Amino acid sequence: MQLSQSLPEALRDCRAVNVLERSLAQNRLGHGILLHGESPGILEQIVRVIASQLLETERDPLKHPDCFTLRPSGKARMIKVGDSGEANTMRQLIVNVQKSSNQGGPKVGIIFDADRMNPASANAFLKTLEEPTDGTTLFLLTSRPYDLLDTIRSRCLNFRVPAALEKIEHTDWPPWASAYRAWLKRLLAGPSKESIPQMVMGAYGLNARFQTILGELTKDEWQSLKKDLPEQITAEEKDAMEAGLSKGFRKQLFGEVEKMTARFAREIEQHNPGELPALALGRAIESLEKSVGMMELNFNQAAALERFFLSSLRIWTAAR
Repeated sequence: MQLSQSLPEALRDCRAVNVLERSLAQNRLGHGILLHGESPGILEQIVRVIASQLLETERDPLKHPDCFTLRPSGKARMIKVGDSGEANTMRQLIVNVQKSSNQGGPKVGIIFDADRMNPASANAFLKTLEEPTDGTTLFLLTSRPYDLLDTIRSRCLNFRVPAALEKIEHTDWPPWASAYRAWLKRLLAGPSKESIPQMVMGAYGLNARFQTILGELTKDEWQSLKKDLPEQITAEEKDAMEAGLSKGFRKQLFGEVEKMTARFAREIEQHNPGELPALALGRAIESLEKSVGMMELNFNQAAALERFFLSSLRIWTAAR
């Protein structure tokens, strides 16, 4: 089965997927592949399909004897260099990919959250990239590619999965988007004695529904991912990984909110030139970015979102 046919429809026309598919068909994939995007689940889905084809297996490729994985560990969730023979360390991964294949075929190494490599593990991995073993393909998955060493990035084929193609798979997201658009229209119509309570309640309602969607997206993705985690991963590490998933989905949802807001403003301007001051859109996006920044600093998520919606209320009602 082709790579694209094994992935969600929203990803099938992605340039990264198309190039990877052609490289697989021509047996010219290379030995170092950097996959980066905002959804860890999508990145893992892509690498699983590729690994299955490379290893010629219909079973879970991550459990294949010639597939070796490495994930962050410890309270700080770092990828440490460790010692050969020490599980879930860079040294052990290097030993595994450099030894002879267990089944006489290709080998695959996968580093999840590759940006969590500490300097020692990054330098050890760099040497492996510089002197690759035959028949070995190494994958690095990350949402923060620029936290990797420049020398590592330059020695890998880089493939970005755009956020726009990472479709939000939640049944309540389209209704939420429609409700958000309707709320913006209500704000732009201007406040009145009767409408102000509805506007405020609408803000709190959108916030609550947003929180629910984010929580359910994270829960569903986590239930799928944790089944394949190594047994030695601690409860604290699992909590940190789940928090990382939530952060990725939150970033994706905020990206969609920003696009919806900009699209709304453009449509108003097209149909009613001069009615919507450009300053209003700029202020709305700035408010969104401030809320995102607050959450990056571990500010309460619900409170940060509440700030964005209430700021939007003031910005758009004053825009006319």
